[in-house]
Amino acid sequence: MMRTRLLTADTLRSRESARLLAWALEHGADEFTVAVMAMQGIEAPLADAFEDALAPWAGAPGRRRVVHGWTEPDFTREVRLWRLTPLSLALLQEFLPAGLFSSDTQERGWFEDPALYRRGELLLGVVTHEREGVIRVSAEEEEELARLGVRLGDAEGWGALFGH
Repeated sequence: MMRTRLLTADTLRSRESARLLAWALEHGADEFTVAVMAMQGIEAPLADAFEDALAPWAGAPGRRRVVHGWTEPDFTREVRLWRLTPLSLALLQEFLPAGLFSSDTQERGWFEDPALYRRGELLLGVVTHEREGVIRVSAEEEEELARLGVRLGDAEGWGALFGH
């Protein structure tokens, strides 16, 4: 049985974030999304660099469950997707140097609300400005993450996102 658990910026810093992302790849995460942001009318070289670097892994947009900004009653909306591989993960981490909760709004561009998917299902999602997110794991997977130093909390209020 899968359990919804809480991720927070207070406990998931850069090091733990890197461990969690590597674990997710090893445990079947196969695609991701992230909002690539830019201010209207201003060049955004950081956002452009992300687009260029990750272009080989870009897939067709797809309807996926998200933790923020959904447009449908089933908590989904269409998102841009990239394949998650060891190389695309390394590049993603370069653009999120502080980890999943990187939030550095700047004229050069920035990134928000990353989410990872496993076979089309939401594995983890972050709401950057709220400094929290959720992960959906089995009890065994939760124990593995604890051994890696990734602390998870109670995800009160997030259950509806996953139908419980």
